[in-house]
Amino acid sequence: MEDYREYEETTAEQIEEALMGILRYRESAEDTALANLEDTASFQEGGVMTYNRGLVLRMADGTEFQISIVQSR
Repeated sequence: MEDYREYEETTAEQIEEALMGILRYRESAEDTALANLEDTASFQEGGVMTYNRGLVLRMADGTEFQISIVQSR
């Protein structure tokens, strides 16, 4: 397993892989890029101007990601 804490900046690809590992394979967040998660907020809490639901992920390295939640059925 790679130690994601060694990366200078978290990438979108790392977040995608982390979420897939957690949701599909039940991996521990501590074994993924999400081990560096510093804060999580809803779009509303994070001040994101949208009608969509979602989350804002703030990483310890200062990078920030938005995850939209869209119901398809």
